[in-house]
Amino acid sequence: MGPISTIQRIKLIMAGAEIIGKEELNEILDLFSGDSVTLYRYGPNNYKTKELESNFAEYMGVKYAHAVSSGTAAIHCALAAAGVGPGDEVITTAWTFIAPIEAISALGATPVPVNLDSSFHMDPEQIESKISSKTKAMVVVPMWASPDMHALVNICEKHSITLIEDAAQSLGAKFKGKKLGTFGQLGSFSFDAGKTLHVGEGGMIITDSKELYEKVAEFSDHGHMHIEGLPRGKDPRRMPGLNYRMSELTAAVGIAQLRKIDEILNKTRENKYKLKAMLENLPGLKMRDFHDEDGAQGDTLIFSLETNELALKLENALMNAGFGTKILPEAIDWHYAGAWNHIFTDKTIEELEEEFKMSGDLLRRSICLNIPVLLDEDAITAMAAVINEFVSSQCF
Repeated sequence: MGPISTIQRIKLIMAGAEIIGKEELNEILDLFSGDSVTLYRYGPNNYKTKELESNFAEYMGVKYAHAVSSGTAAIHCALAAAGVGPGDEVITTAWTFIAPIEAISALGATPVPVNLDSSFHMDPEQIESKISSKTKAMVVVPMWASPDMHALVNICEKHSITLIEDAAQSLGAKFKGKKLGTFGQLGSFSFDAGKTLHVGEGGMIITDSKELYEKVAEFSDHGHMHIEGLPRGKDPRRMPGLNYRMSELTAAVGIAQLRKIDEILNKTRENKYKLKAMLENLPGLKMRDFHDEDGAQGDTLIFSLETNELALKLENALMNAGFGTKILPEAIDWHYAGAWNHIFTDKTIEELEEEFKMSGDLLRRSICLNIPVLLDEDAITAMAAVINEFVSSQCF
């Protein structure tokens, strides 16, 4: 493959995936320079995974971090550790990647999505009506920014609901100075190619609770309790589990990636604000509202137009110029509760669309722009020019 232009890069890769290089390779070489290499999570020579967990816990300011094989595995482990199971209901958002919905369902519980407010997160004012005697937990999904976390914490405390943050899209983001993922009893993260850090596939769960940490570790390793002094196979078990262990190779990449997180966050925020300054006063465009924009990540810029038709036309204009969009509007069906009739099988697609119409209308007329780390001044100017030209052509 030949060199990738900046514009092509906007379409193909993002965040940590953009700056993988010799640092990650050096960590892998270091792994293979030892006496032996094991890819088994709890083998005696496993030190890269443990090092990544320790570094991640320190970065997040929590007591415990546990590495797993994917972001989906991470939220599944978090829910299992919280005791979510058959007959339970779990409140979450009507706009998220499908993973937390799948994880809730896989445990035999029922996801209960809540419509969005203008920040593109679940509306705290609509949550109370969704709480029932079966409500076990709330999965908050910060999509590149943050909901009103103080309001959500208060609701969970009022109703004795376990708060879990699936912060897969928001590593390093904050709400009022506090890192997302640290508000609830558990937080989960993803490290795939579309996330802040990229290890190939991987995830992490964090908590300050020793009991929850141990249950997360057990669920990710077939239920093994990992009692010190007992050999594997002699240890007892108290819960079923799955194989969600992270490999040493994956962890080695993660160690190097985590050292780059400040560079990633600072550069994407800088790029976002440059582009936003060129667009925010354009007629016909409504920039996304924030509960705390200073704490948000910078790898996306979201704004809404008056109709879905206009959003599709602008998406087409951007694509023709070589600029891709991120999720909105092209991938809405994967991220929107109104399209999940394969999950909510007792409802028709028409019933789901009606139930989540408020969210669907907002999402379908919105554009989400990917803001890479390596987005240069020329590309920012070119992207803004495409949008300016489109707005002018529509005579808003």
